[in-house]
Amino acid sequence: MACLGVARGLIASDQSTMAKLYVLLGLLCAITSSLAVTDSEIEEFLDVCIDSKHHKEKPGPEADVFNQTFHCTPWKNHACCTANTTFNIKKDGVFSLYRMHWDQCNTTMSPKCRRFFEVDTCMYECSPYMNPWIARDTVSKVTRKERFQNVPMCSEDCDAWFEACKDDSTCSDNWGDQKTWNWTKQGNMCKKPCKTFKEYYGDAKTFCNRLFNYSWKYTEGVKGEDCMTLWPNGTTNINRKVAEKRAREIILTRSSASKLASGFSALILLIAATVYLI
Repeated sequence: MACLGVARGLIASDQSTMAKLYVLLGLLCAITSSLAVTDSEIEEFLDVCIDSKHHKEKPGPEADVFNQTFHCTPWKNHACCTANTTFNIKKDGVFSLYRMHWDQCNTTMSPKCRRFFEVDTCMYECSPYMNPWIARDTVSKVTRKERFQNVPMCSEDCDAWFEACKDDSTCSDNWGDQKTWNWTKQGNMCKKPCKTFKEYYGDAKTFCNRLFNYSWKYTEGVKGEDCMTLWPNGTTNINRKVAEKRAREIILTRSSASKLASGFSALILLIAATVYLI
């Protein structure tokens, strides 16, 4: 509308060219709009869950049940997980879900460390805004066909998680690498020596990046703008803005050929219209 206002001012002294200039501006808008990404395109792109054992096909509300449970409540209005999944997390971490033990090396994980793993599991199972980072999982044959990769996790969250767990014991330098575990022994999954998280990972950045085989990526910046938080609590899920930003970039890249072709066609018409005006 602003460009039309300018046009009216420019042609006020020459009414005979008004119709022509409106045609010209219309074609210019066609070029601009052909290269834009709409809100509906972003909504459709983000409205998916990963193809995995416990994930829903599409995200949706779970508020009635989540309000009566525990810590997965940030996703209650739009979740990829079901109430049954959150019940299992509360009961025994990820043992019921994946036969995975958090208590390793004949020790019990400290409550402060366990809390972070619970919240992390909630985000993995429940978060609906992960499509920009979904990749095919060529290793897992049972639990999933897709996984997350390099999701930008806020450094502040990674630092706090590592600080809570650095003195706890583990026997793997990459929990997401199935080869580091012994899946045949009940109660003892260790193949590698028992060490503290700090001894295996060294610092928060390495911990966040390697813990689940580069599912997360240690990222500095502002929560809800540059990176995601493990606990997107509030009236809206601030992680969505991060996903929307990345989704827009991906959609533009993937559809650039068709959009540029459309824009080129509009440009040809614009050139023709310009010649006509001259």
